[in-house]
Amino acid sequence: MAQNNSGTLLQVMLDHHTAFFWLFQVLGWTGISIVSYFSLNLWYDQPEVEYLAHNIVQSVVGIFVSWPMRPIYRWLWHVSLLPRLLLTLLVVLALSLVWAALRLVLFLYLTDETGLWSDFGGWYFPSIFIFFCWTALYYGVKYYELFQGEHETLLRLEAERQQEAVKRIQAESEAQQAQLKMLRYQLNPHFLFNTLNAIYSLVAANRTESACQMILHLSSFLRYSLEKDAVQQVQLSQEIKMLNLYLQIEQTRFAERMSVDVEVEPGLEDCEIPSLILQPLVENSIKYAIASSEEGGRIRIVGKQDGGRLNVSVEDSGAAEGIDSEEITKGTGVGLRNIRERLTTLYGNDFDLNIEDSLLGGKMVTLRIPLSRQQEPPHD
Repeated sequence: MAQNNSGTLLQVMLDHHTAFFWLFQVLGWTGISIVSYFSLNLWYDQPEVEYLAHNIVQSVVGIFVSWPMRPIYRWLWHVSLLPRLLLTLLVVLALSLVWAALRLVLFLYLTDETGLWSDFGGWYFPSIFIFFCWTALYYGVKYYELFQGEHETLLRLEAERQQEAVKRIQAESEAQQAQLKMLRYQLNPHFLFNTLNAIYSLVAANRTESACQMILHLSSFLRYSLEKDAVQQVQLSQEIKMLNLYLQIEQTRFAERMSVDVEVEPGLEDCEIPSLILQPLVENSIKYAIASSEEGGRIRIVGKQDGGRLNVSVEDSGAAEGIDSEEITKGTGVGLRNIRERLTTLYGNDFDLNIEDSLLGGKMVTLRIPLSRQQEPPHD
């Protein structure tokens, strides 16, 4: 079926070119007859029928004499340039000679004039000019079609290149989204494991009310997490809201042993931040500054603007004795490593994640990302 379609298309193209060829032939030679009539018949005062007949007949003869040029030039089109030019010149000279001779013979036959062969050059050189014009028109059309075809090919290649670029961008975007989701999914099982262990400990200690309260907080946190699962970035106010849900769970475990302060500069509530990015930082502080100390400790979360950047820091009052500070700095499990991977995926190298000593006595982790705001507030 494909071969039949290709054959049909080729035949249509050939028929199209043939029709245009004969149209130009008839129009061109008819135009030569009209020019000859005004420049020769009227100029030399030759209105007689025989002169007019010669004018028409010479154009008809010109149609048939010039016809072989088409297949010859079609063959020469595939020859290298210099041989093509030389052979084209020979064809023009030869066929011009034939047409000039036939014109003169017909003129002598139709008009009964004599003694004109000595002026054959006056017949031959105009013929060369006409056949050169015919040749120029033919090659002009061929080069136009060639350039038009190359232009269309370039447009098609450019369109295909753009389509490939769009597909590549889509694939990269999908891969990025898949990677981000994978990193997000690492958080919930990790957090859930710790929380379930805490609930088990409360139940084992007969702290049923505390265990029930923690289960309710866990339910709210997981519901919120599922609702925002498809969203990679949320408003800072939403991230703080989620963090409060998490802290309510941990507050059930540690009660008065854990003190939390949240300070966010006014006007930053709608700034974008990766979702669930602060929870592992707070979890790390709880692990080393709260859970490992009988006295508990303090955690402070600060959000502020620094030029065109959003700075969010999580700091604590310090680890208990016997905890290696180097272990805290490097981070363990999915904590800081997961955060770095997510930030790299979202921002490339356009972010900072610094760990330094805190004035509270422990460590401070500062996240510095580009400041951007969501256009529309989310609907909870």
